[in-house]
Amino acid sequence: MTDGRQSAVADARGPLGCALNRLSIAFAYAGGAVVAGVGIMSAISIVGRSALGRPIIGDFELVEFGTAIAGSLFLAYCQTSYGHIVVDFFTLKISDRMRDWLDRFGSLLMAIMYLAVGWRTITGAFDMFRNHETTMLMGVPIWIGYVGTVPGVFLAAITALAQSFGIVMAERAPHE
Repeated sequence: MTDGRQSAVADARGPLGCALNRLSIAFAYAGGAVVAGVGIMSAISIVGRSALGRPIIGDFELVEFGTAIAGSLFLAYCQTSYGHIVVDFFTLKISDRMRDWLDRFGSLLMAIMYLAVGWRTITGAFDMFRNHETTMLMGVPIWIGYVGTVPGVFLAAITALAQSFGIVMAERAPHE
C-alpha cells in the first residue's frame, strides 16, 4: 500500500477505529502467545513422555483451555481486518453503496452473534462455577477457561458493532 493510501485509511478510521484496530491487533498477538505457549508445553510433554516416561499430566486439558482462549482472541482482528469468508457471487455486479450497506448489515448480524456467544459463555461460566466442575486430571476449575474467552468475544462484538455504524478500522481488500 502506498503512503498516500495508508494516510487516507488512517484519516478515515478516526480515533475509535484506530483504537479498536490497535486493541484487536494486541489481542491477536496475545492469542499468538497463548498458541506458542501451548505448543511449547506440548513439545515438553511429548519429550518428557518419550524420553523420561513422564509427560505433563493433563497436558490435553491445558491444550483445550489454550486453544479456546487463543481462538477467541483472534476473532476481533479477523473482524477488523475483514478477514471473514465472503461469498460475493451475488454481489459482484451491485453498486459500491449497496455492497457497503450489505457489509454493514452483515457486521450488525456478526455483532449480535458475538453478543449471544458472549452471553452464553458467561452463563456457562457461572454454571461451571456453581457446580464446582473441574478438569479430570489436573483439577483446574473449568469456569476459568470460559472466562478466558469472554474478552476476545466481546471485543469482536464491539468491533462488529462499530463497523455496522460505518466506523472504518482497516482497509478492505478491493472487490474484483
